[in-house]
Amino acid sequence: MLAVFAMLTGVQRVRQNRSRTPSAFFNLPAVAAFAIGFGAAGYPIASRTQLPAWGILLIATAAGALAISGMITLLAQWAFRGIPSSSPAEGEEIQGQLAIVTQDILASAPGEISYEYLGKQLRSPARSLGTKALLTGADVVIDRIEAGVAFVEEWSVVEQRL
Repeated sequence: MLAVFAMLTGVQRVRQNRSRTPSAFFNLPAVAAFAIGFGAAGYPIASRTQLPAWGILLIATAAGALAISGMITLLAQWAFRGIPSSSPAEGEEIQGQLAIVTQDILASAPGEISYEYLGKQLRSPARSLGTKALLTGADVVIDRIEAGVAFVEEWSVVEQRL
């Protein structure tokens, strides 16, 4: 019932000192996980074996502790899976990202671009998709990044296609 209640109402702060962050161990889902593990292990052992009460409590408590650690691990993986890295990974979609040329990009030699990603200013080596040289200060659009090199196209060319 605690697990269903936590699912329906969410996890709220029930601590008296609200200035501290909520505890990972002492919250409603953790208590529910412990209760499920304790009951799932304790009931069959108590009803089908002749172990003493202290042995049953010990095994059931260990099963509850395992359930809590499993729940915390799963929730941590779920909660942190969407946090992006500070720089775009190779193959990550940044197609269409606007950038500014910071070093001339010639047809024969790569230059450098600067762009903002997740609130941070990043620089990357860049090559032009066309044959025209892109001078410092030109607005460009990132087409893709391969092996750490951005392939860019002049903004005016992209704008004409739109």
